[in-house]
Amino acid sequence: MKKALPFLLCAALLAGCSSSTANTDTEPETKDEETTETTEEEVQTVGVYTVYNATGEGVTELYLYPSGNADKGENYAAGGHGFGDAHAKILTYDAADDPSVELTLEFTTNSGYTGKFETLHIETAPISLLAEDALTGATQIAFQASKAVYNIFNTTGEEVTELYLYRTGSSDKGKNLIADAAEDGGSQVISFDAVPEMLLDDKGNMGAFTIEFTTASGYTGKFETLSYENAPISLISADAMTGATEIKFGVPQN
Repeated sequence: MKKALPFLLCAALLAGCSSSTANTDTEPETKDEETTETTEEEVQTVGVYTVYNATGEGVTELYLYPSGNADKGENYAAGGHGFGDAHAKILTYDAADDPSVELTLEFTTNSGYTGKFETLHIETAPISLLAEDALTGATQIAFQASKAVYNIFNTTGEEVTELYLYRTGSSDKGKNLIADAAEDGGSQVISFDAVPEMLLDDKGNMGAFTIEFTTASGYTGKFETLSYENAPISLISADAMTGATEIKFGVPQN
């Protein structure tokens, strides 16, 4: 029995060594699991599309639905929220159940012209609905924002001290935009590559907005139904008015 003691001691020591070695071997597995978790890519599940009407006319029907579905769902141009030329809407689609789904964006204008794009992915993107004569490819949409450009001419006969462009009905007029059009006879260009956030309502839709100016004498002019468009705008004096507004759409005639 005494001779067996060294053997048992050795076995115990070996078991301890074996146990220690096993613990060391498990560490790399834990690190591998952590590495896998940190490199996993996040998949976008909600599509966000800022849709610009660049058709040159009103849009009466606007749908966003899974391609192949017979049910087109909600008409985003209906319900009293007109989608006029140069206006914009933000559409969203929740694809949490199937992020790989392809969507169809379809529209119809006042004249009956219809456009459709059937392979829209879940993404965040600007989309312009194009006029038929503006097509350069096989589809009636372009993945870009419509651009608005306003050529402002000061024909008031005096200095313009303030010039604002803001969403009609908003109490926030934003920044005073007056620059080269401050001087009588001066002109400047105001342009937007995309609809500024301040021109969108709480639902992300854009309707009419207001251009407003004030001269050195305190005379104020305002036009409250301006569209997102390309247009020359003349700021006119009170005695030059021939209608109800203090602006004219056009270049001054010398």
